Amino acid sequence: MKRAKYSFWFLTIVCVVALFPKCKSPTSSVLGDEKIGIVVTTAKPSYENMNEYIHLNGATIFQKKENIRANNLGFIASLKFKQNDFIKSGQVFCTIKTKEQEALKKISLLDSSLSKFQKPLLVFSNVSGFINTINNFEGDYVGEGEVLATVSDPTSLVVQVNVPYEYNKFVTDGTECEIVLPDETTIFASISGMLPSVDVNSQSQSFFIRMPNSKIPENLNVVILVSKNKKSNLLCVPTAAIQTDEMQKEFWVMKVYADTIAIKVPIKIGLQNDSLTEIISNSISINDNIILDGSYGLADSTVIKLNKQ
Repeated sequence: MKRAKYSFWFLTIVCVVALFPKCKSPTSSVLGDEKIGIVVTTAKPSYENMNEYIHLNGATIFQKKENIRANNLGFIASLKFKQNDFIKSGQVFCTIKTKEQEALKKISLLDSSLSKFQKPLLVFSNVSGFINTINNFEGDYVGEGEVLATVSDPTSLVVQVNVPYEYNKFVTDGTECEIVLPDETTIFASISGMLPSVDVNSQSQSFFIRMPNSKIPENLNVVILVSKNKKSNLLCVPTAAIQTDEMQKEFWVMKVYADTIAIKVPIKIGLQNDSLTEIISNSISINDNIILDGSYGLADSTVIKLNKQ
């Protein structure tokens, strides 16, 4: 009887010892996680001058284009230019040999005085610029007055932008703007002209920005930024710090409290640019730390740890 009693107590102690680590582990793990927290990066709000822009699409075109025409019937004897080459005004574009010259070729062997009529006719360019198109090549037969090539005058380069009519109070002759090229180069310019009509389908009006000294190619798609609204001393945070719901009706930021807790603060947003957003909130000041990286999906009052880098 006594031996059975000792065996019972021994088995009880063994079970308690075996279960004790398993009960202790989850508790210590949770406490440890809460102690460590989620690592976040923060930024402070700042007062900024903001400029809200209208984004418009445009394309480069040459307004002035001249045709090089054949001055006689015949075959093109020589043509040394190719598309996109630059040609000067008065420069020979090509030479043409007429049918009559071909007929006199054999006769001139008998009569040397006729050799002076064998020289091909010269075709000159009347404008300086880049050759956009070449319609004929050496050996082609061309008619008198036929267009051989088209030359674009580089001093006539403009950006054409179609402006929806509802923006007519923001865009007019002389309006300053920024032209952003596909490589992100920005050119400051101003509206220099417009067409006095509106497209019946798109209800947009064409405006032009002259760029006579630019080496931008034709048919380049660009973005034109026109100022719509300017404000000063706005409380702003990096746009990356702002969170919103799926419908984008509610906005908030996560503010750091006591360097260890992330607090959800509802806000309203105002003007925006590529990197900053104006925020409207009585709960945010310029001295607060706003979570920039690591805030996505954080619940209110989550334990955090500041990234010291």
